[in-house]
Formats: sequence, structure tokens, C-alpha cells
Amino acid sequence: MGCLGKGDNIKPKKELNKKKVFKFIIILLLSILFITFSILYSNNDNFRKFFDKYIFRKEVNSENLPYIEVDSSKNINAFAYNKYILILEQNQLKMYNKHGHQEHMLDIEISNPIFEVSDDYLCIAEKGGQKIYLISNKNIVWQKEIEGNISSININKNGYVSVVISGTSYKSVVQLFDNKGNYLFKNYLAETNVIDTDISNDNKFLAIAEADFSGIVVQSNIKIISIEDAQNKYTHIAQPDNLIINIKYNNKNELICMYDNYIDLLKDGENNQIVDFNNENILFADVNLLNKFIKIVQMDGNILNSQVEMKIINSNNKEVHTYKIDTTPKTIYVQDNKIALNLGTTVVFINENGWLVKEYISNEEVQKILLADGIAGIICKDKIKIVSL
Repeated sequence: MGCLGKGDNIKPKKELNKKKVFKFIIILLLSILFITFSILYSNNDNFRKFFDKYIFRKEVNSENLPYIEVDSSKNINAFAYNKYILILEQNQLKMYNKHGHQEHMLDIEISNPIFEVSDDYLCIAEKGGQKIYLISNKNIVWQKEIEGNISSININKNGYVSVVISGTSYKSVVQLFDNKGNYLFKNYLAETNVIDTDISNDNKFLAIAEADFSGIVVQSNIKIISIEDAQNKYTHIAQPDNLIINIKYNNKNELICMYDNYIDLLKDGENNQIVDFNNENILFADVNLLNKFIKIVQMDGNILNSQVEMKIINSNNKEVHTYKIDTTPKTIYVQDNKIALNLGTTVVFINENGWLVKEYISNEEVQKILLADGIAGIICKDKIKIVSL
């Protein structure tokens, strides 16, 4: 048997080391480039806008989008849900995909709809009427007729539905159903008006925001009811003359409460003020983003400066993401983890991290925006333009 010489061992070893070094250098350079890009994209507005427009192609023109034709002379009952644009007309709920093609249709006997969407569930009810439907994907899960007149509805991600009812001997009645349509209980309010309701994500609590307008000043209260035994767990009484506007549970089942001049976080009967509207020039605020709330403030407190800043604040850890806008939005829309800002002939869609998802450009004035997680509809005159998100 022959013996290997020293040269026979050294040469393959050198080639192996060169390959490893070269591979390491490539990975290191790519890592540095990625980190540098991430920092610049996150912190440099001009850098991010350039890449969004020219590299990621996030700008879309209305002329190049699919659309659904609608009759502008009629009141359009349209909304977005689960990657579909829905139009309710003559008791038919038509579902259109992102290409503007009708995929499905359901018989829904409602003429004046109100609706709420959460995850895979859609609830539609007759405003001032009795009929209510729960839909999941393309199917009607259950339908009912309510005693009294339906004022508003609310649904959580598991399909539990609360219905606010008027037109009875009480000022307001709140009725609760589970996701199979089983009646759970009613809560009767003799002296207060229901402003909003919300159901916790674990199906354990129903929160009712109510206001008493009978006195010299407005008195707002938040009532938390245990769904298991239909008993009042506790009531938070707000300071007099603070009007409750909206409530929303986050993923920790803490209740975000927006009043006319501040936002509270309510947990286990203890409230903690997290935003004071009096300390900033706040133009808009909303608590319906998943686990977060938003506020749009005038920059530098100067009303002559048209530039505004949107702050997206995590209700769990108070982390803040910002997005600057060159003009004050006409309206804002929030659904799940998306935000749409109507700037007139332009719409910007922002995610919960404050990053641009899409920018819609048109020569026509935007009348209304339909917003869901993966799709948006822009209503302009006789068409609904469809934007994939």
C-alpha cells in the first residue's frame, strides 16, 4: 500500500478553506446590506418612499384596476369582507373577487343593512328592523328575527354577536348570541343609552358602554358582564361630562375605551389613562385596530402646517409606529390590521407597523372606502375600483 505525501493533503485543505471564507464573506455582506436597508427603510422617509414607488411598485393607478359597475343613482349597500367586495341589492348579497368577478350569492332579506366583520365572520342586520344574519366564508351560519328594533351590532373573532335593541319598554336592551345562534342572555338598561358594545376574544366578557343624558352633565359608564353566568362583574364610572365614544378589547382582554377627550385602558376594574387629547392637537383617533389604537396629530401644533403624523400605539407595550402625511385626511377607515386614509383623490393603505401597503392614485374624488384584510374597494361615481392589499 502506498503512502500519501504532504502535498497530497495540503492542496484539498486550502481549497476547502477558500470556499468557506468566500461563503462567509458573501453571507456577511448580504447581512450588512439587509440590516442597512432595514434601518434606512424604517427611519428615512425619502428612502422608503423611493423604494415603495419605484422598486416595490406600491403605487397603483385607478385606470389600471379591476372594477365593479354600480348604479350611481341608487344607494349602494357595499362592504368588504374576507377578500371579497360584497354588494347587497334586492335581497341578494353578491360576492365579488379581486378581479371584479361575481363568485357567489346569498339570499339576505335586508334592505337597510348594518354590518360588522371580525376574522372569518360577518354579521348583517336590518337597521331599525328585526332580521339578523351571521355569515362565515360563503355560508349563512344562522339567521333570526329579534323582538324590538335593532340599533347596532357587534361581533368578536369567534362569531359571538351582541345586538343593541330599542323600541321596548326599556331605553336599551343588549342581547347576546353564541356563534351557533344560541341565545345566551339579555341585559336591560332602563335609564341609559348604549353607545357601544364589545365581546372579549376569550368569549368570557361582554362590555357595554352606556351614557346617561338626563342630567345637567353627561354620565358615561362601562359595564362588564360575565358571559358564563350573565352577572355584572363590575361597572366603571367615568368622570362626569366625559362622553364615551367607542370600546374595543385587545388580545389580552383589556378594554380600550375612547372618550371625547381621552383614551383609557380598563383591566380588572382598574383604569389607566393612556392618551390625553388636551395635550396634543389630535385630528382623528380610533381604537379599532387589532390590539392597537391610532391618533393623527397636527405636526408642531401649527394649524398652518398641513403635514400631519399618524401614531400607531400598541396597547400592550406602548410601542409607537409613525407615518407622516403631507395633507390632512378627509376620513380614516380601520379594519383588522389595516388603515386607509382618504386624502381626496388619493388613498394610502397603512399596516399596523406604520408601513405603506398600497397607494391608490386617481383623478376622481373618492366617495367611500371599503376595507378588509386582503382587499379594498374604492367607490367613485358609478364604479367600485378593487385594490388587492
